[in-house]
Amino acid sequence: MGNTFFYRQVKDDSTKITWKDILSECRKKHTRQDLEYALSAGTVMNRVAEADMLGKWQKPWIFYPMLKGGLLLVILTYAALFVPIFAIGSYNDGSLYLTTILPPIVIPFILMIFIWELNIPKNISVYELLIGFLAGGILSFAVVSVMFLFVGDGPGIFAASFAAFREEPAKLAAAALILYLFSKNKKIYGLTGLVVGAAVGAGFGAFESVSYAINGLLEGGAMYSVMISVVRGIFALGGHTLYTAPYTAALALAAHRDGIKPGCFLNRDFLLFFFGSMALHFCWNADVGGFPKYIAITVILWVELLYIVKKCLYQAIDIGQRAGGSLSSGAAVSRPALSQKAGTIQIAAVAGVLRGAIWRSDGSEILRMGRGEGNQFRFPADAGGVSRNHCSVRMTSQGWVVRDEGSAYGTYINQGEKLAPGLDRVLHPGDVIYLGGKEQAFRVML
Repeated sequence: MGNTFFYRQVKDDSTKITWKDILSECRKKHTRQDLEYALSAGTVMNRVAEADMLGKWQKPWIFYPMLKGGLLLVILTYAALFVPIFAIGSYNDGSLYLTTILPPIVIPFILMIFIWELNIPKNISVYELLIGFLAGGILSFAVVSVMFLFVGDGPGIFAASFAAFREEPAKLAAAALILYLFSKNKKIYGLTGLVVGAAVGAGFGAFESVSYAINGLLEGGAMYSVMISVVRGIFALGGHTLYTAPYTAALALAAHRDGIKPGCFLNRDFLLFFFGSMALHFCWNADVGGFPKYIAITVILWVELLYIVKKCLYQAIDIGQRAGGSLSSGAAVSRPALSQKAGTIQIAAVAGVLRGAIWRSDGSEILRMGRGEGNQFRFPADAGGVSRNHCSVRMTSQGWVVRDEGSAYGTYINQGEKLAPGLDRVLHPGDVIYLGGKEQAFRVML
């Protein structure tokens, strides 16, 4: 999937980039293997060097089927609650609890996934994302409890507005701590901060909304709780995820070279987004303005998010290009071949009957794949599309290569390039080898 035009547009004039450009792939058809590969980002199965990250990134799309599935789940949950009410005049407590919990969580969680998909460096795994969601949300709540000692409620119509002065510093503290710990082991980029901020904001927003819904259930009954849950779920489109992600991204942009230092908190973009989020949060909670106010603030938050996303994308594209990558997505010429200097090669089965199997070599062995005896990756006799001696991977003077050994159904690489039998194809980190079709897939790693 090529992103050449998109990359060049970001580099040449990012002001022309719109959400439409970023979301252009979300409605295209993707396979289960595409999903599994995308969700493996940040793991040993899908980790890239700076020189390779431009060629391996895909525009966000996972969030879209998740959004449809999440909304369907919410609808089914409401059906399970209301159909019995209209039919027999009662409801199941389990359905009530689900309608209280699900809507406030679905939107923040999916927004977090969408922002995670923007992460070109692929240095945060889904596991780490979920840790950020849970730990960030819980830590933020803990800090808010302490902040109550210093900041109470405001007067009159601004009583709830003073929550902004407690909650934004609390989320910043949690996000900065997670970002600092992350920087101890990995390089951070603006997109790293964007994802961390989104995880913390989504966790805090989801937990806060669920707590409001539960309180509504205790104080006003089932229907009142459901109403709170629905409203909080819809309002999450302009809630804590979008408050927190921009200023954490600005913090990470400032911290890219030297790590989290006090000076990063004086960066102009960070101060702009942090106090901007606080001001918007203050206005959101004020008991004035009505429904148009929420629409206006939501629009402003999405405009701010797009602004910082473009700055983060520019940084990642610039770093990838400086590291030797090409603005042409997937261009093999931009990636170094795997050679003796690259160390041990690793081939991992990522789809098919051998999924999970891993082969490693320092160049002294040859990897053979097929149904016959003597193959390191030996397929069962009924494996469709796989020949007895299908293909091999070996070290040559060119570097690591893959060769089709005259298979009946062919050996393919990456986007469907079929290998000529008996001819070597130089391998690069991240290449995917397919045997006979896309059912049997193997990924090349260092």
